[in-house]
Amino acid sequence: MNGNRLQYSECLRIYEVEESFIESLHEVGLIRVIDQDEERFIEFDDLSDLEQFIRWHYEMDINVEGIDALRHMLQRVRALQSEISQLRHELQFYKSL
Repeated sequence: MNGNRLQYSECLRIYEVEESFIESLHEVGLIRVIDQDEERFIEFDDLSDLEQFIRWHYEMDINVEGIDALRHMLQRVRALQSEISQLRHELQFYKSL
């Protein structure tokens, strides 16, 4: 391991995934693969997302394009939930006047 990064080969070994799957995630921008000093790494910050993507792919048989769509939809849902929460707080403020 290197600082806040996991060696690419260790990632493949730990998660027991195919290299082509990780490469596909990287190609569509779902995770970052860092090339440094003739070695490859995955940022620790991406590991929780990677674990989720692995579950979706291997347990639910969702392809990389589907994973990208699901991630986008979940981000949108979270943004809308945040907006609803903010609007509720504003509404409570105006009701209290």
